[in-house]
Amino acid sequence: MALRLCQEDEYLLAPRSSAIRACALGVWSLFSSLSTAAEFEDLSVEAANGEYRLRIAAVLDAPADYVYNVITDYKHAYRINPSVIKVEILPSGHDGVVRVRNLSEQWVGPFCFNINWVGDILDTGEGDIRVKTVPESGNFESGAAIWKIRSRGEHTWVLHESRLKPDFFIPPVIGDTIMRNKMRTNTLDTFTRIECHARAMFERDMENATELLMELSKAGRDCIHPEALAEIMPLQSDD
Repeated sequence: MALRLCQEDEYLLAPRSSAIRACALGVWSLFSSLSTAAEFEDLSVEAANGEYRLRIAAVLDAPADYVYNVITDYKHAYRINPSVIKVEILPSGHDGVVRVRNLSEQWVGPFCFNINWVGDILDTGEGDIRVKTVPESGNFESGAAIWKIRSRGEHTWVLHESRLKPDFFIPPVIGDTIMRNKMRTNTLDTFTRIECHARAMFERDMENATELLMELSKAGRDCIHPEALAEIMPLQSDD
């Protein structure tokens, strides 16, 4: 895996062994009409023996069905994780299991590099989603995750726990610190995006007006950027 250094709009290649590799998402803010009201109950990131463990629990200001639809829209993962630049839905060979390949472009300061992740996703149909990393197909030796989605009236309680062991070099001490900080920031960002998109879908349906999201687009109040808003209406309906 090669590293790119962005310098005066040109990319330079650097050896893999010299890179600081960590997961990063762009820093962003929500727009006023869809500002976040998420309540974060727990967030922890730990590192041990080359493996990173994350746990987050939050109450999102959107109904559970809409939150579920956003989280399970695997084809459009970039909506809640803007570092994802390509998604492929692959055959898993198992009934009820969806295999997903995500290629993400990650940034740490001026450094940019690509990470390939492949995982099998099982939806239990009871608000639980289980994920298992396919090690031979990506840049991780092992990994697993679980999502728990529970309705709380007009709100949704969401728990996400994951563990990942990269197969690329991360410098000790400083590398672990960077990795944990990035994972913490990125996870908060993703949860806020989940809530924002779920609320946008809910508000559209409550207004019973298909023009709602387009109006938000014209006003420049999308969860990601105005040009993408037409594409997400309705969510999960396009091929």
